[in-house]
Amino acid sequence: MLPASTAAGPVEHVAIAWDGSRVAARAVADAAPFLQRAGRTTVFTVVDEKPLDDVSIADRLAASLGKRGIAAEAMSIRAEDCPIGLSLQEHALEHGADLLVMGAYGHSAVRDFILGGATEYVFDDLKLPVLCSH
Repeated sequence: MLPASTAAGPVEHVAIAWDGSRVAARAVADAAPFLQRAGRTTVFTVVDEKPLDDVSIADRLAASLGKRGIAAEAMSIRAEDCPIGLSLQEHALEHGADLLVMGAYGHSAVRDFILGGATEYVFDDLKLPVLCSH
């Protein structure tokens, strides 16, 4: 997806929203052509949004990408009281990302309806190019 005001350009820096979920893994696999061409990749894990089994999951993905020749660094971020979709986009922009890669609709429809979801927030307020996969 591209924001209406954004012209497509080269993707030099890819940000990955990573929580270790199936949909996040699918998004990373689908983004492989961008990751292979990008000069830089940052793996973001939001540590205060939901319980994570392992806080080093971003480090493990960055190491796995490194073994495939993709320069990647891991970064833990905090959403604090900000909607998760906004926080992901803001951190990606702050770090100079040209593309945000994220899984889409990883929660049940009921949970997203009650609590809101990152996917809907990103769709409603797109700030940078986003590759979503389900």
